[in-house]
Amino acid sequence: MVENLSSQLPTLEKYIGRIKRQQTEDKDCLKWDIEKGIPHLPVPNLDATLTKYLRCLEPIQSGDEFDRTKILVDQFRSPNANIGQRLQDMLIEHATKSENYAVDWWLEDMYLANPLSLPINSNPAFVLPQQHFNNTENYLKFIAKLISGILDYKVLIDARALPIDRATSREKGQPLCMEQYYRLFSCYRMPDITVDRLIQIRNNKVIYHQGEHVIVAYRNQFFVLNVVINFTRLDEDDIYTLLRRIVQIADDDPWATDEVGIYTSLPRRTWANVRTELVKDALNRDSLDLIERCIFLVCLDQSETNDSDEEDGFVSFSKAVKRDFVSLGDQILHGGKTMLNASNRWYDKTMQFIIGTDGLLGLNYEHSPAEAIAVIQLIEHLFKYIEEKSHERFRRSKSLCELPIPHRLKWNLNNFLRQNISLSKELLRDAINDFDLYILKFTDYGKDFPKQHNMSPDAFIQMCLQFTYFKMYNKLVSTYESASTRRFHFGRVDNIRANTPEALEWARAMVDESGNISAAEKLRLFRQAMQAQTDLMVQNILGDGMDCHMLALKQIARDNNFSIPDLFLDPGYALSNHFNLSTSQVTTNIANSFICYGAVVPDGYGCSYNVHSDNILFCVSSFNSCSTTNSREFAESLTDTLYEIRDLCTLVQRQQQTIALRRPSYAAKLAAQKFISSNSIESNEHNIT
Repeated sequence: MVENLSSQLPTLEKYIGRIKRQQTEDKDCLKWDIEKGIPHLPVPNLDATLTKYLRCLEPIQSGDEFDRTKILVDQFRSPNANIGQRLQDMLIEHATKSENYAVDWWLEDMYLANPLSLPINSNPAFVLPQQHFNNTENYLKFIAKLISGILDYKVLIDARALPIDRATSREKGQPLCMEQYYRLFSCYRMPDITVDRLIQIRNNKVIYHQGEHVIVAYRNQFFVLNVVINFTRLDEDDIYTLLRRIVQIADDDPWATDEVGIYTSLPRRTWANVRTELVKDALNRDSLDLIERCIFLVCLDQSETNDSDEEDGFVSFSKAVKRDFVSLGDQILHGGKTMLNASNRWYDKTMQFIIGTDGLLGLNYEHSPAEAIAVIQLIEHLFKYIEEKSHERFRRSKSLCELPIPHRLKWNLNNFLRQNISLSKELLRDAINDFDLYILKFTDYGKDFPKQHNMSPDAFIQMCLQFTYFKMYNKLVSTYESASTRRFHFGRVDNIRANTPEALEWARAMVDESGNISAAEKLRLFRQAMQAQTDLMVQNILGDGMDCHMLALKQIARDNNFSIPDLFLDPGYALSNHFNLSTSQVTTNIANSFICYGAVVPDGYGCSYNVHSDNILFCVSSFNSCSTTNSREFAESLTDTLYEIRDLCTLVQRQQQTIALRRPSYAAKLAAQKFISSNSIESNEHNIT
């Protein structure tokens, strides 16, 4: 298929060719030999990891707690006990036999062993710019173009022919692992009784004689949209025709099937039990298999205002209004507060594209196969490609095959399964009511401001988050910020812990009321804290992170039937992994778009941020059931912090400029020295006489 790209997908060939040409002309890219492949993730030095571990706990433990943890760390690395070094040696041996020593353990710990439900707790929402549709035809043709564009782009994914991403900082031009892209349309998260499984549902070859299909969800029903019929890929017109038929079928019989999609919002072990019962019936098993093997889902959401229009027969497009960010984020994340579209999802599927009749557009993605950066870059490439394709005069030749009637999936549910639909709705409704999302668009400055002061925008924002939490709770807490390890084979992420001793020292200085700490000293401490965070970031992306290493040491002891070392049974280890602040920079160049997600602990905050030149968009989340957290209050305190730091930087800069103005010029200094010297000679001569 790739060999025939120029004849079948000319726009895609031009688009990809341009990216590859840019890389061949980039001097940073040319320094790297991509034929050598991606290196394996190195096992960090044991002493260095344990030192980092103590540094991350020192600011968040009491003195007695920290002393206890230090004793356990010393015991772990003691040559006499030989616990840590023995596990380290086993880990190094394990690393020589694996493609990535940490990724399987990390995947299980981070996602597959997590029993919480996927919406809010795990699956992020990627909200894209709200569209405007005039009528049903306009709406469905947009969706057809989107599906067709994804299928075009998937040709390269299946052939593993995407241009290789390159590092943009620290070893610029270094090739990055592309495996996350190749899992986006080929994986499925299957619930299980103890640990979920990440299933690879298809090989990565383009085989058009095999039927490929997309699942379309509409009115909480699921339809099979075959995109390859009689060895022919359907074009946009064919896809539009089938979408129109799906809408007509569901509108004619809106209650034809049970709302089984709601099952996937259950806690994972509960869903596993329900699924076990569901597949006992052959009809259910066949329907479930079609969903699990699909390329992706497209969810056609109804407007939550639900204003019907008899003339259109579908919805009143003329009444669609621009929606606020929070309502858009809620609907992409969990279906919306009204629960009108709550069952119009299948959360186990990696990619769910959601398009509402009111212009809602976004993506709910299951997180275990890939990080946000792979999804963001895929969507940005996709949107650019679709835009370029819309200007092309070329159209694929019309399919001559007879279009079949779309197949609606059917289910056979017993009393147990029907009861669990009710339970699923009840649990999801409670989760939605508990979820507290606040979106702050800070417009007084963006990344240009810290850059003007020679500061890293990401380190700047991370310190602002640390200080905001400190002001509200008079302490720092374990903080998670993902750092990509894609420079290594099968690399995912490690953790940049911004809660450093330097951050605590700076935060305390900022609230000091003694008047003994000058603005210049506060700014020096701020820069010192940012440098500590930046140093951790660099260590992480270059494969010298702490979190994956610590997890691997614990897991290799477990897998070899060793007693779990006391270090990992210490409350300090649990505290270090209780992330009251879960943060991530999720920068996208698509205007009015953002990613949001839930807090990862009941008493914590989730905070993603999208940094632009002149503004910063923060998505802050928490849970109403926690009496000590409040998303709006955190966002308001964060706003104050952003002003405080701006004022601090500006004040010190002005003071330095004033001092500089008061300093005499070099010429003035020279003249003054000559004058003093001359007077001194005269004085000496006078004294001599």
